[in-house]
Amino acid sequence: MLKIAVNPYSEILKSLVSDYKTIKWKFPYILQTIHSVITFILLTILLLLYGTVGFISQISNTFWDYLVSIGKKMSYSSPIQTVFYALSATIYFILFLPFFLIQIPFWFSGWLTAKIGFKAFLILLVTILTTFAIYFLKPEIAKSSFNEIAKIHESLRVKYFGSDSLKINKDEAVYLEKEIK
Repeated sequence: MLKIAVNPYSEILKSLVSDYKTIKWKFPYILQTIHSVITFILLTILLLLYGTVGFISQISNTFWDYLVSIGKKMSYSSPIQTVFYALSATIYFILFLPFFLIQIPFWFSGWLTAKIGFKAFLILLVTILTTFAIYFLKPEIAKSSFNEIAKIHESLRVKYFGSDSLKINKDEAVYLEKEIK
């Protein structure tokens, strides 16, 4: 039997709780209070993540491990066993899919952050959120901006790709012909 996947937030929570326990309270208590409040806020956020995204990650990783092990078993089993393995793999995949769909934004943001870096990810996230905010909260701004872009595009198309811009004078044609020879 496979082991259940580990919650990704458990180690961080353990280290923060041990850090919280090691605070030495000395007079005037100002620095210790600030340290305690910040640690408590972080613990609250991580407990929220542990109870939501962490459990979802555990469940989806467990079902994925089951799917991978069934795939390995299918490679060396008889045809009748393969049918039953395929049926159980289908059931595991149906159970896996909703948890993975909930987890995928977090997974994708972590993957993207690892690929492009944290600062670039923040810039990209702020740009996307601003675009969505403008588009959904102020749609008239988006429509007017799109109309302005369309006007500029049309003027450039007429100026550079219109029928007038493609005509060549006879003098230019003679000059070009001499230049080619």
